[in-house]
Amino acid sequence: MRKIYTVGEAIYDIIFVNNKPVDAKVGGAMINSSVSLGRLGLPINYIGDTAKDAVGEIMRSFLIDNNVNIDHFAFYPDSKSRLALAFLDDINSPKYSFYKINTPQKVRLDFPEINKDDIILFGSFYGIKAEVRGALVDFLLEAKRKDAIILYDPNFRPNHKSLLSTVLPFIEDNIRIADLVKASNEDFDLIFGSNTFDEVLERVDNLRPKSLIYTRNENGIDWTHKGQMKHFDVQKLEPVSAVGAGDTFNAGLIYYIYKNNISKDQLKTMGEEQWHEMLATADSFAANVCMSTDNYISEEFAKSIIEG
Repeated sequence: MRKIYTVGEAIYDIIFVNNKPVDAKVGGAMINSSVSLGRLGLPINYIGDTAKDAVGEIMRSFLIDNNVNIDHFAFYPDSKSRLALAFLDDINSPKYSFYKINTPQKVRLDFPEINKDDIILFGSFYGIKAEVRGALVDFLLEAKRKDAIILYDPNFRPNHKSLLSTVLPFIEDNIRIADLVKASNEDFDLIFGSNTFDEVLERVDNLRPKSLIYTRNENGIDWTHKGQMKHFDVQKLEPVSAVGAGDTFNAGLIYYIYKNNISKDQLKTMGEEQWHEMLATADSFAANVCMSTDNYISEEFAKSIIEG
């Protein structure tokens, strides 16, 4: 059976409004995507690591409760789990402060065997983390050789800006490897200093991205595929919180690919109508997340899709 995999860090998010903690959620970009897909009953497998502490147990139980397979989720004893403090501004957009995992052990990830047309989503800090880079690239190249579909979201944060000169070659390699790249205008502004879609395309032209989705919040989505450039308008919202919106957008892309049984070969030849259907699905996922402080689609929204 076709499977879906996400690869990324496990983080416990503590959300602040007016400098006061108001909520806490199991998070991390790839966990957010995984939980949305698990709530929809898709065969989602999370690849990551955390500490074997109280927070790690919260994460383990939460993923199991949301139908996410954790066979490839590693736990380190005598360690402390990652935390992220998310401070919401006046328009409920988050600014983050991250606290790394504290472990005396070497970071290790348990990668599975991949089959043709399996779907892999990777990115964020694990996409550029030196400690896992070699094993991650080996996994991705093997997946590419087996004709899996690979999605990449750099999800690059301002607090990583000081590392850019070191990790930029990793980001460029990830773009080359991926079949579909999704990134926000903030990502590309931080990474390449490019603040328009035309500038982004000029900058990545030599990387030859197969398909590229460029999100611009309420200003819509630009995308390019097979040399075509198109625009897609998004829903207008007054968000409660934008935490997890991009991650859940990625889950929407994957949901569309999986439910429509789109193979890697078919993804390469999708027409404009299918692209707009896929982007509309992803936008509806992100919109649902923006209307709560959750990092993933609501169980009610998932139920409405399943019952469809």
